[in-house]
Amino acid sequence: MLTTRRTQLRVVVIGGGITGLAAAWALRQRVGAAAALTVLEAAGRWGGKVETHVMPGPEGGRFLADAGPESFITRKREAWDLAHALGLQDRLIDPGSEARNIYVLDAGRPLKVPLNPVDFVTSPLLTLGGKLRLLAEPFIPARRDDGDESLGEFASRRLGREAMEKFIGPILAGIYNTDPATQSLLTTSPVMREMEKENGSLVAGALARMQAKRRARARGEQLPPAFATFREGAQELVDALVRRLSADLRCDLRLNAGARRLRRIDDQYEIELAEGEPLLADAVIVATPANAAAGLLRDAAPASAAGLARIRHTDIGTLSLAYRSADVRLPFRLNGLMIPRREKRRIDALTWTSAKMPDRAPRGYELARVFFGAGAPAMLTLDDAALLAAVRDELRALIGLEAAPIDYRVSRWPASFPQADVGHLDRVDEIERRLPPGLFLAGSSYRGLGVPDCIRQGQAAAQRAAAVVTAPA
Repeated sequence: MLTTRRTQLRVVVIGGGITGLAAAWALRQRVGAAAALTVLEAAGRWGGKVETHVMPGPEGGRFLADAGPESFITRKREAWDLAHALGLQDRLIDPGSEARNIYVLDAGRPLKVPLNPVDFVTSPLLTLGGKLRLLAEPFIPARRDDGDESLGEFASRRLGREAMEKFIGPILAGIYNTDPATQSLLTTSPVMREMEKENGSLVAGALARMQAKRRARARGEQLPPAFATFREGAQELVDALVRRLSADLRCDLRLNAGARRLRRIDDQYEIELAEGEPLLADAVIVATPANAAAGLLRDAAPASAAGLARIRHTDIGTLSLAYRSADVRLPFRLNGLMIPRREKRRIDALTWTSAKMPDRAPRGYELARVFFGAGAPAMLTLDDAALLAAVRDELRALIGLEAAPIDYRVSRWPASFPQADVGHLDRVDEIERRLPPGLFLAGSSYRGLGVPDCIRQGQAAAQRAAAVVTAPA
């Protein structure tokens, strides 16, 4: 066991996904020469779920397939601002509409989500009663308190149960890989509650935001697109962070460096590694999923570890598929297909990447991505060949796609997608309250799932860790 205090103060970040890397970058800006920094990543690559597969095209060019998030929302500024701080502003692109040509599987049939008046009136997705209830949303009394509720409760209350069950719920389930009946609104989509509280309804809230944007443009402000991504995929952000951190002599980046547990020694932490000598740190940021953090903290913070272990995590995987355009014959223009769990299919969602971003595939080719693992966890255990066969069967049954892909890439993340049940933020507050000084948590298991949420949490943890190592002795 290490017992000698280091002459150089040190902060250790455990986890080299986007949260940990954002925390490390923020620390380097804040502490300067006041402390050394070590980032530990158990895997053999940086970025966690932010990963871009590059598949060569048969006749030149390449397919760019994001395994995890392929774009980020700019209303939350953290990812947009970090990209600019890293000098990546010229690498940012608008991925186009996230809502156009989206379908929901209903009783085995893909039905288009109605987003314009004509589609809404003629859509078979909702009954006349369901449509009238949806149109009544501006007249539903607003909830003004700060209490949490599930995404399903909120959608049913504001938009009607039929709309929630038929398409709002499946869309939310597809976006957040969760069950809307249990998922916390305040963790997952607090903006919807904000719109209700501030404007009285979602319709009024949407109109107010549109008007605010018009006024900003009239003042000459340059507004970002609603969503953004990078020319060569989301991993560009990870690669830029790693390059900048690696160039800093005070920053020690270690791959294949898993941490086993933390121990509190006086006012420092000893970090036991899977291999090599333990590390001593004055502050530690744990930027792993909560179920992994629970094992790390069982000695240093047993009460917090118990709370972390109670945060549920589900399986998720993606399969990216490259096709020749001539082989693809779809019955309708498709950007995405959401598959409710009531349909009992083996895949959870489908996005047609090259329909949204044509540059992600060479001319004459197509790129699609299938999500699996939430509704049918056994899919994650299949080998690549069996998984591909099962997915092809599903696509054949659901959209009539017979073609075999010319290439594919698989990513699997077992028990790694957090489920934030109603009241989640209160439970996270209690977990953090029980942490000893100098120990901090950040990541998708805690206060938001998206890339901007993870960056924000990493930056906030960095600010608190910096206060520890820069405080007067």
